[in-house]
Amino acid sequence: MWIREGECHQCGECCKTVNVTVVRDVTLRQHGSVEELERYLKYRGIQLVGEDVDNNYLFYAIPIPCDQLTDGNHCRVHGTPDKPLLCMKYPAEPDDIEQCGYTFRRATVLDRVGP
Repeated sequence: MWIREGECHQCGECCKTVNVTVVRDVTLRQHGSVEELERYLKYRGIQLVGEDVDNNYLFYAIPIPCDQLTDGNHCRVHGTPDKPLLCMKYPAEPDDIEQCGYTFRRATVLDRVGP
């Protein structure tokens, strides 16, 4: 489990892609292999960006920007009740976005103990 620290710098990078998590074994059973799955996704502009074998996940990235992202890469609904919950929670774990204002550290037993 990760503890997120910092704040959103509104760089807009996380708003340029739709990230999807799918069930690994079901997906591979449908496609036969990772290579066949990647070929299928490539034709549709979707990228397989990772997998978590232990938790049975595959991770996709689809290059579709949010329609609330301005030309200057700012969110029109940031800080308003219209911002989706998923956007407020993202990222929940380390990401590869260098501009992101969030940092992460592994949760310890002490983090899980309440007052």
